[in-house]
Amino acid sequence: MEPPVWRKPPPEGVVEIVGSGVSSLVELTDGSLLAENGSVSSDGGRTWCKPRSFGDGVDGNGLMRLNSGAIALTIDDRIWISRDEGETWEGPRHIPMDTARRGLSDTIIQLSGGRLLCPRRTVLGGYHPDDGLGLPIGGAARVPECEGWGTWRGLPASVEGEGHCPQMEIAFVYYSDDEGRTWSPFEDYGCLMGWFDFDGVANGNCGVTPCDEPSVAETKDGGVLFFARSTVGRILYSYSRDDAQTWSAVKPNELACSYSPPRLRRIPRTGDLICIWNQVSHAEIRRGYLRGRLSAAISRDSGATWESFKTLEVSAGLEDVDRIPAEYPIRPVRSQNYVGTLPDDYANIYYPNICFAADKVYVIYSRGWMTQKGDEARLTSERVLRIYPLDWFYQ
Repeated sequence: MEPPVWRKPPPEGVVEIVGSGVSSLVELTDGSLLAENGSVSSDGGRTWCKPRSFGDGVDGNGLMRLNSGAIALTIDDRIWISRDEGETWEGPRHIPMDTARRGLSDTIIQLSGGRLLCPRRTVLGGYHPDDGLGLPIGGAARVPECEGWGTWRGLPASVEGEGHCPQMEIAFVYYSDDEGRTWSPFEDYGCLMGWFDFDGVANGNCGVTPCDEPSVAETKDGGVLFFARSTVGRILYSYSRDDAQTWSAVKPNELACSYSPPRLRRIPRTGDLICIWNQVSHAEIRRGYLRGRLSAAISRDSGATWESFKTLEVSAGLEDVDRIPAEYPIRPVRSQNYVGTLPDDYANIYYPNICFAADKVYVIYSRGWMTQKGDEARLTSERVLRIYPLDWFYQ
């Protein structure tokens, strides 16, 4: 089934490519672009050659240029290094996975001082014979008690899974000072999770809150900002002033967000921060639009304030607005068990990545729409690459 006509096409001057297979990219010294699947573009990302293998066992979902000039290819528990612009690779160098499940792809960063940071999270969860759920997330049948669901063209359709089942996410950050040969966790008691009240004060009065799928970025003032998804309708953040040795208490910031991962990056050309995330209100989450709006914003002051809010894509059924105010009280919010009838062009826009080359911003994300599969409706997704002029995000 063909995808619907999207409500918000790319603005003038922005190029959109569907089906390139690109999830991360890095600029090579000759000005061309190299993707994590081995494909190369010589025209700024508009077209790509066929993917090629980097070698037996060499695989990754993230690319970055290291301070040394080498290129790093990363995946869950491994990192390879190339010193000849991706022609050959050293490694793999192993990243610990002792207590961690993988986090977001392509989130390892290098600080200006040379330290590599690898944000991770672990998931704790369980299903019990007397909890009334019946099936975990991803079961073959739809179980209303462990999913938010609606009706699409008369068919049952899942709109939200996590948040309806018992699980808890805890985040942490590993670091390496030798280009990934060895890794260490930060100091004891450094696990990152929410522990705040209805006003966002870190006092534990409302118990523990999930802190999941983090990304990190170096800030202009020499620190490191940490962003993560949670269940409380906002992005969670923490801050380190000592290169990730210690972190501040996790708190909610002023960016409205569903239980979906934000992507945080430092803009190489300006040193400012950019965040792209699912910006939705409490009411929209309850109505089943967990990932119905993909937004962007810029911070010039190391994450203290945000500006230049923009909506990149939006589902039918939601308003096309740039800014959603953060709401109080700060408490868990999820979809209703049954959200009613969904519009024909109901969409999910989610899991963004951000890469940079020259004066361009490469935004990569998934875009899904409902199709009939058997006796129910399920999302069919495509991976989208959009190429924006950097200046567009500051307008």
